[in-house]
Amino acid sequence: MYNHLLSCFFIIFLITFHISQAPTLAADFCWRFRVHIINALSHDNLDIHCYSLDDDLGEHNLGVGGDFTFKFGEHVILHTRFWCDMKYGSDHSKTIDVFTENIGNKHCCHTRKCFWSVREDGFYFSNNNQSWVKWYDWS
Repeated sequence: MYNHLLSCFFIIFLITFHISQAPTLAADFCWRFRVHIINALSHDNLDIHCYSLDDDLGEHNLGVGGDFTFKFGEHVILHTRFWCDMKYGSDHSKTIDVFTENIGNKHCCHTRKCFWSVREDGFYFSNNNQSWVKWYDWS
């Protein structure tokens, strides 16, 4: 009888502990993100076409300083990935990954935001729209 009561107490303790930790675990889990593509070119419009395997976000023409933004929930089982075809002028065109599981979990998790600044010399990444690191060249 004593072992049965001890087992019941232990199970209740585990359930209570798990429930008390649920908000913390949910807050630490990254699955909702917002991606910004910012035209930081000095004089040209930027043509972009962003898409995933499931969603086509259409073609957009951003004026200087323009910001194309989209948000989504990361797929829990399958890997979420978004690409953007980007073009300006007659000789600058490139497709880049703007979101992958790696980018989201390693670089955007604590802000839930991924920023891309498109410039004449390449593509810069930030998770706070302040500190920028060059990730890709146009070539």
